[in-house]
Amino acid sequence: MTDLEAPPRRRAARIGRALLVALAAVSIVAQSAVLAGAGWAAANPRLVGDAITVHRFEPSPAVAGYIDRAAMSERGAFVFLASKPELVPAESFDLYCSRDEPGIGVLGCFTFADARIFIYDITNPDLADFEVVVAAHEMLHAAWDRLSADEKAALEEPLERTFAELGPDHELVDRIASYEAFDPRSRVPELYAILGTEIAELPEELEQHYAEYFDDRSVVVTLWQGIDAIFVELEAELQRLGAELEALVVQIEADQQQAELVAAQLEADIAAFNARADRPGGYTSQSAFQRDRDALIARQADLNARIDATNALIDTYNALLDEFTALNEQAAALNRDLNIDPQPIESID
Repeated sequence: MTDLEAPPRRRAARIGRALLVALAAVSIVAQSAVLAGAGWAAANPRLVGDAITVHRFEPSPAVAGYIDRAAMSERGAFVFLASKPELVPAESFDLYCSRDEPGIGVLGCFTFADARIFIYDITNPDLADFEVVVAAHEMLHAAWDRLSADEKAALEEPLERTFAELGPDHELVDRIASYEAFDPRSRVPELYAILGTEIAELPEELEQHYAEYFDDRSVVVTLWQGIDAIFVELEAELQRLGAELEALVVQIEADQQQAELVAAQLEADIAAFNARADRPGGYTSQSAFQRDRDALIARQADLNARIDATNALIDTYNALLDEFTALNEQAAALNRDLNIDPQPIESID
């Protein structure tokens, strides 16, 4: 970034005529500086406009705090403040940033029309660090907007190469596809903003570039990783519970089917036993009668034990289902906190 410096001061002469000479000299120097500045300003209108905006702009305490919390460099802070960033409450956020698509949460935007940054006010304290990441992300969009065509072209290859090295299973693949589906021109600018704020290990050429905007890029990456971990752990727990519930359903259904077969056979054998016992001469000895009766009673007890075990599995299932439902509700609440319209949750019957 080019810095504007005031022309050097001259010491005022002490007396008489020399004072007039000194003032005339200062006047010439000042005039030369103004003429040079005018030529520089004509060649750098965006930077001049940014400097004026930063000078006049008074960020809110929360917005100003993003600069230190994201470890933005002096240049990063300049670009951020030049975009007049504003923290916007949920009820009016769609007036500034809107993407009406299920399952997509828009938390910030850089508006190219007026080159401004808007950030969604996340009220959940557990997700407060996300605002910092969004601020840094949008600052990089503002930085990208200020790069020359040659600078953008030079960055495109390392950005695409780094993205490809993440592999086809990386979660960023679907996110970039979503951005492209919404706006095909957004691919590289989004890679630029996302890689710079979310990916810890980058090629040296990209690290050197991002160092212009961050004093320590790892700070914002660590914030992102902390937020991402909340959702990764929640999703993993939901998947674990879902798998347990599905396995229990299979086992319970199999046990119930087997119990029905056993019960049907036992019922038939009891009917046959009763018919034999009621028939004169059906049993020729008390011991034979008692033996068959005891065997049926034992089978009945075994069936009852089977049923009790199945009922215990059903109790376990219901308890896990309650836990699963509570976690789903927690996930839906987090989605709402991040401006995502909750999607219908697939039920487990």
